[in-house]
Amino acid sequence: DTEIVMMGAGGLMGIRTGVSLLIGAVVNYFILAPMLIQKGIITEVGFRGITMWSLWGGVAMMTTASLFSFFSKPKAILSAFHNLKMGKNGAEKEKDILADIELPMKVFVIGIPLVGAAVVLMAHAFFGVAIWLGILAVPLVFLFTLIAANSTGLTAITPTGALGKLTQLTYAVLAPGNTATNLMTAGITGEVASNASNLLMDIKPGYMLGAKPRQQALGHVLGIIAGGFAATPIFYFVLFRGNIDVFGTESMPMVAAMIWRAVAEVLTKGLGILDSTALVAVVVGATLGIVFEVLKITTRNRWPISGVGVGLAFVLRFSDAWAMFLGAFLFWALGRRYRDPRSWVRQNIVQNQETISAGVVAGGALMGIVIMVLNVLVMGN
Repeated sequence: DTEIVMMGAGGLMGIRTGVSLLIGAVVNYFILAPMLIQKGIITEVGFRGITMWSLWGGVAMMTTASLFSFFSKPKAILSAFHNLKMGKNGAEKEKDILADIELPMKVFVIGIPLVGAAVVLMAHAFFGVAIWLGILAVPLVFLFTLIAANSTGLTAITPTGALGKLTQLTYAVLAPGNTATNLMTAGITGEVASNASNLLMDIKPGYMLGAKPRQQALGHVLGIIAGGFAATPIFYFVLFRGNIDVFGTESMPMVAAMIWRAVAEVLTKGLGILDSTALVAVVVGATLGIVFEVLKITTRNRWPISGVGVGLAFVLRFSDAWAMFLGAFLFWALGRRYRDPRSWVRQNIVQNQETISAGVVAGGALMGIVIMVLNVLVMGN
């Protein structure tokens, strides 16, 4: 399975993360999964069955690696809180060259409580989520956005599903036996973290087109409104007018949704239903995430393995991790082979790695959409 889009993503992320993804995928699919299948711990042979076990250790590794990386930079944290101060004097305002470019901090100070309250009330009205449980989901958004943004910056992939599982684990303890609360709170935290991280990819193209972050934020708000009016009716049309029985079957597997539901059902019945090896994987993954980050700091960024990359591989298909490694390896090998800055390959390929990779991702994605549309129109499925 050669996924050209994933190869482009590999070219964007670099060799360090590409190798880390390959290591994690090999350990998961070539060592751990076969052993666990033979022992009967993993009963469903395939991506879904393996991921239901491997996601616990992978998410734990991504979580501890991201948090340790964040809290190991106290100056950056203190600087961020310093910028939250209100009422700066005139001299400080004159020094702030980004005042007319970035969004004002008051937008966040005022907007987050208002929008957060609306989300909590909607979750309570539509899905019966207790108010206090909905309120707890709002600060969890910050934690998971931190992890998701770290993963997006390293790999160009945002692990929405994996982070949702972490929320589901939290609410399995807080609201045992409540499947609706488990799924909806995971949806709140997972989707906000996902969208916040994915929007990071728009900042640089926006600058290239002359748009400031203020203007991009306005565009995103307009996109939310337009997308909601366009996507929601189509979804309900497909859901109620189509054949709902095909959802979750081989013809329309909806793997991510099925995993979310399965995790909710497992957790709401109690953590004791998980195999003890999954709990061991959580401890091992969390420990390795910290160890990898400590080694990265002590070796001054020369440690070749990324904890986020290894952990992410445990929630990806092997073919995706393999394709991303190939994309990263291709550009790394060309860079090593053609060192002369005057060579054609160096000037046109190596030095344009990001542009070429982004083009591959965009072209592959667009062709994928065209193929799906043609498949529906011509084949009727």
